[in-house]
Amino acid sequence: MRQITKAEKGASGFSEPALGCRMPTVPGEASMRDVLRNMLHYGDLSFRDFMELALYHPEFGYYARSQNPVGKGADYVTAPLLSPVFSFALSNLVREFVSRCEGVLCSIVDIGCGDGGLIESIARGEWPDSVRFFGVDRSLERVDCGEATYVRTLGELPRDGVQLFLSNELYDAFPFARLVRRGEHVHELWVKERDGVLDWAEHEAPPLYDDYFAERGIELAEGQFADVSPEWEAFHADVARFLRRGLIVTIDYGYPADKLFHPRARRFGTAAAYAGQRVSRDLLANPGEQDLTAHVNFSDLERAGAREGATTLFLDRLARFLLSLGITNHELFRPVHELTIESPEQGMALMEAREEARRLVLPDGIGEEMRVLVQAKNVALDGWPFQTNQM
Repeated sequence: MRQITKAEKGASGFSEPALGCRMPTVPGEASMRDVLRNMLHYGDLSFRDFMELALYHPEFGYYARSQNPVGKGADYVTAPLLSPVFSFALSNLVREFVSRCEGVLCSIVDIGCGDGGLIESIARGEWPDSVRFFGVDRSLERVDCGEATYVRTLGELPRDGVQLFLSNELYDAFPFARLVRRGEHVHELWVKERDGVLDWAEHEAPPLYDDYFAERGIELAEGQFADVSPEWEAFHADVARFLRRGLIVTIDYGYPADKLFHPRARRFGTAAAYAGQRVSRDLLANPGEQDLTAHVNFSDLERAGAREGATTLFLDRLARFLLSLGITNHELFRPVHELTIESPEQGMALMEAREEARRLVLPDGIGEEMRVLVQAKNVALDGWPFQTNQM
């Protein structure tokens, strides 16, 4: 079966709230429905707070479930799990980075590492003793420790030497507000309970969101929806501030602001829900049992890095980035006549693996939907392979 990615839905990064809300379980609450019913008894709940509960409640939240939601047999598949060619290409970047820092301690860090699959795949290569690998995630229950060291916060990482920070589908897992333009004002979507069923309500948005659009010179059209998380910019600023010397490579679903908030192309925003290899726009259905996500404003990330002294070297499609890193040198891209196939079963498996690899670089695949932002601090600003033929 063809696996659904967030391109066909639209992060799984940190496995606990990126925000600071406390969500203890109240006695008598046996399900997410009970939690929400108790919360809604006191009034409507902003969608941002609803999402935080639905995804990150410590007992009933989507990411608190015992089964991993990410994988070919789960709700959706991410690029590292789609094909080994993804980590192959990133390993080429790591080699380039290490070669430029010869004799200096190098820390390769996956922020929002989930189960650690990506950083472990990279770490299994042959590396000098000066190269260290780390995974950062607020919840490490699913991590199968191997070559990398795992910590819960950036502050636990060593700051000596140079760092290459990676994140893959991290920011699109941050709780966000759903907003809509009504006349001269921006309204925020809230959640209420009506006759035992979750439904939408609108409240005038707080000044925070009016300021968000005004500061960026964005004017939503009448009736246009938008999905916004102020934490995108705040967290990226924290990462860039922590970095003293090295690269930040951010891979996620999203666009620069002018495309993300285009009044015709994305009139209804980008929010979507995923469960069982299916995508839905019913964000209130089955809370705690489906993933919720929205595309990221890459202009926020770029600006946050710049404020902390990071220079943007690349902002473009994932496919272009991976091609520049030599992804097609992997054996899955070799011509069929050069391959040895010993059985029909092996041939079928190989065909499927080749198709999944191509989805990362073909025009209609995941590589066209995702974006990559590379920012640098106190390292060479030119000569990197991803800067070749950038559009």
